[in-house]
Amino acid sequence: MRSSTRYTVGLLLLVVTGFLLIGCGGASDKLENRIPSAFIFARGADAQKLDPADVDDGESVNTMAQMFEGLVGFVPGTLDVEPHLAASYEISNDGLQYTFKIREGVLFHDGTPLNAEAARFSFDRQMNPEHPAHFPTASFQYWQNLYADIQRVEIVDSMTLRLQLSRPNAALLTSLASFPVWLVSPESFNKYGDQMPFNPVGTGPYRFVEWRSNEAVLMERNPDYWREPQAGFDRLVMRSIPLNTSRLSELLAGKIHGLDGIQPSELSDLKDDPRFEIHQAPGMNVGYLAFSLLSERMQDLELRKAISMAIDRENLVDLALDGYGSVAAYPAPSSFLGIPDDEGPIRHDMVAAKAMVEEHPEWTRKAIQLATFGQPRTYFPDPSRVASLIRNDLEAIGLKVEIINREFKSHLHTTRRGEFDLGLLGWMADTPDPDNFLSTFFHSRAAIHGSATNISFYKNGEMDALLDAALAVPDLEKRKQIYKQALEVWARDLPLIPLVQGNQITVLDKRIRGYLLSPTGNHFFGPVYWEAEEQAN
Repeated sequence: MRSSTRYTVGLLLLVVTGFLLIGCGGASDKLENRIPSAFIFARGADAQKLDPADVDDGESVNTMAQMFEGLVGFVPGTLDVEPHLAASYEISNDGLQYTFKIREGVLFHDGTPLNAEAARFSFDRQMNPEHPAHFPTASFQYWQNLYADIQRVEIVDSMTLRLQLSRPNAALLTSLASFPVWLVSPESFNKYGDQMPFNPVGTGPYRFVEWRSNEAVLMERNPDYWREPQAGFDRLVMRSIPLNTSRLSELLAGKIHGLDGIQPSELSDLKDDPRFEIHQAPGMNVGYLAFSLLSERMQDLELRKAISMAIDRENLVDLALDGYGSVAAYPAPSSFLGIPDDEGPIRHDMVAAKAMVEEHPEWTRKAIQLATFGQPRTYFPDPSRVASLIRNDLEAIGLKVEIINREFKSHLHTTRRGEFDLGLLGWMADTPDPDNFLSTFFHSRAAIHGSATNISFYKNGEMDALLDAALAVPDLEKRKQIYKQALEVWARDLPLIPLVQGNQITVLDKRIRGYLLSPTGNHFFGPVYWEAEEQAN
């Protein structure tokens, strides 16, 4: 970035606190109606990295969503795919070639022109282990999960890129609309090397300025943005405020314009506050309890069945989500292809679960470790509460439970290695396709030690074959039947228990306009702008 766009720490604090003077609780009505130059949004945790190819947490993705874009993307507020950095695209009749005409006149934030060669960089660095930007510290796990069928990336001409597949992939187009293949400036690697993940350079409506670890990420309007509308604010600040109560206090005091990760129980007061608007909708997510099959005791299928029957998932929805969600009957949202809209195969039966425990006194000799975390997620607004309720259920059938509560990054480090007995985690959809959940949870290729999304480390050739077969079939009815079989294998082997599906909840100052909830759970603040009260009336 140019040195003129850098901000000092003092100016960072001025930007973060300056809304008290320019539109959120100022001393006079006249000042209150002035349009602020920055939009401040608070979330419960900091980003981990700002490299689209190598993240798997919502905070990182939501930060990058303001700065990066892909060849295609989702129509705002929907799951329909539309051209973005590609002006158009074609898919061959055999499903093996995806050809993209690159949009003319687009510049990365560092001034690098977007062309086919620049676009290829973001694909090559993931698929080629010998590429210099294929960092040895990066997992590139999404490439294996979503894009492994891409065999070659070809430059047809200076503004045309072609993806050659090894086999048809029915989910690929929606996968290409997702964050792992948002385009990164190749010049950013030349400039920053392995520090590129901390110096993001994309094409989006906002461009990176500064990252104050565990405090805030600062961005500014991209004056060369190719798309209308332009960014609605001069600056965008993504603050990190871990405590829910502190985030809410900052909102009520007018120091931030919006937040997510709020406790559903705290919405009752906000509903009656005319200063705020609550955006909510069912989320494409599943909060789940995983059994680590690397733990010898959790390899006992009968114990896993007893635990599954003991957990009162309706109680979790009522008490831990305050009704802002629903029971997850299957390990993917019921709105997805092939996922039944019924109560699922897991029944709540405390009597049967307790009887099983009584038949196995060896299960009770040592406490089961239940790994959880403190930061709120859409699927678990209060993960500590979820863990406590599960412990109560398991202790009621005679099992001993020890809760291990870690900071979220440390929890991910632990679960990605399978170093737990029971582990609470969740998944928010990257694409509206069942493969994005089922392969993420159950495919052997997702059980890589240190970067696993299959944190149960469940490996089953039958499941792998079904999931691979479903991707290769474009016929929707045939895909449904294959997923039905895959769900039967899951219910038989029970490597994890789906618990809840949480509602997306975002609270914004009512004068914020242009915001649409994304079904994927991502925030896109590019179109967001401020409407002063005299303009709104």
